[in-house]
Amino acid sequence: MQAAPDIQLPADKAMRDIAELLQDGIAIFDADARLRLVNTSFRNAYPGLSDILKPGLSWSLFLHEAVNRGAMPLPVSKRLNTIETGLSDTVSPSNNVQMPATSATTLTLRLGPTSDGGFALTQSEAIGPVDDTEAARDAEILLRKVLEACPSSLIMSRIADGQILYRSPAATELLGTDKSSFSHFAHVSERADFVTLLLPDAAIDDMRVTCLRPDKTEFPAQISARLIDYRGEDVIVATVEDLTDELAVQAEMDRQKEQLFQSEKLSALGELLAGVAHELNNPLSIIVGNAEILHEEIEDEGLKQRVGKLSQAAHRCVRIIRSFLSLARQQPLDLRPQDLANLIENAIEAVANEAETVNIRLDATPHPDAPAVIADEVQLTQVIINLLTNAIQAMQQAGVGDQIVVGCHWNANTLTLRVTDNGPGISDDIKTRIFDPLFTTKDVGTGVGLAYCHRIIAAHKGQISLERTTTPGATFSVELPIAVNE
Repeated sequence: MQAAPDIQLPADKAMRDIAELLQDGIAIFDADARLRLVNTSFRNAYPGLSDILKPGLSWSLFLHEAVNRGAMPLPVSKRLNTIETGLSDTVSPSNNVQMPATSATTLTLRLGPTSDGGFALTQSEAIGPVDDTEAARDAEILLRKVLEACPSSLIMSRIADGQILYRSPAATELLGTDKSSFSHFAHVSERADFVTLLLPDAAIDDMRVTCLRPDKTEFPAQISARLIDYRGEDVIVATVEDLTDELAVQAEMDRQKEQLFQSEKLSALGELLAGVAHELNNPLSIIVGNAEILHEEIEDEGLKQRVGKLSQAAHRCVRIIRSFLSLARQQPLDLRPQDLANLIENAIEAVANEAETVNIRLDATPHPDAPAVIADEVQLTQVIINLLTNAIQAMQQAGVGDQIVVGCHWNANTLTLRVTDNGPGISDDIKTRIFDPLFTTKDVGTGVGLAYCHRIIAAHKGQISLERTTTPGATFSVELPIAVNE
């Protein structure tokens, strides 16, 4: 880079003499932003620029070379250029720029206008650290931008009264605009427990609580917090995480895992039952046949009754074996679009006499506009029969309840069949076992019915479950895929 030409501009000699007497460095630029006068102190402050610090040097070239030669940080250069561009007729602290000279000294650069339309740059040295006012302001702006963009729900509040000192936009969206953090907890006891656990170590991580949304609905949450000192008082800095989606995903994973476990258990048990049933079938056939022959040939009424009981017991064993085989041998599915209303009607007809005998009313409320489902007619009808039979037998055994309601509802992809009774219900301690093979609480039954239902519905790529309800009785729901019109 060539040095600026040594142009001799007119300058008052007295001005030059005064400038040389100053301990501070000074450089005066004319109205065209070209260097007019520079004193020795200024030259000494920029030894690396000595070859260009001559009258006629442009302001822009001075700043460029000062940065390029390492005499001035780029942020300082940019700040000076900004000040010069908007320079007014008065000097204010905002026209000052500081930069470090050594570890113990700082330089203060000041820009001010001159009467002829130019401006002067002065530089003074002071002992002490750099005034970080501007840097602190920039850091504060950066911190606020980071917090505003942070996706986490961050809250800073007083520990004593819960007053919120800061809340990120994400926290406002999740929890609302209440002034106290106390109102974010659904249960007062949980807030007390939170503070109790936080105090000993001034830190707590992943505490499960129940929080309130802006509309005051509850949701599961997880809080991590630190206790810090802020302006002489204890404040809590906490993040709140909404666990609704996470817990829903976990519940679905647990459900699928349990469903897989049930399927594997049914498959293994089915093979065992098939072997046992096969071994018992032949001798039972002999017992049944001979019992019927004896019943026809014996004339003694006492013996005839005893043989009749023997025959009834043998037939019961045959029915049990057949139920084992139905569980073990999954029949191929004949999947076709089915009108659920027809299947419900057929199932109700099959159990109507049994229900009428024990004074239980059967009500079917399928919607006439319900879509067809993809199902095997025979097997799905048997599932409905099993659910109705279970409800009838449970109410008869407990002496509680007199009604069973069968209905349905649907969405875009799934139709849900619901079988609801007002009987004794199912106790919490056995709800997780009701679909286990051979598990039963009835005096009459093999424990195969619900296991069979579970297996059939799983083969239909559907789901069967016991609903959680607050009303008396039990409600089973069966979800099935809706037939798609092609």
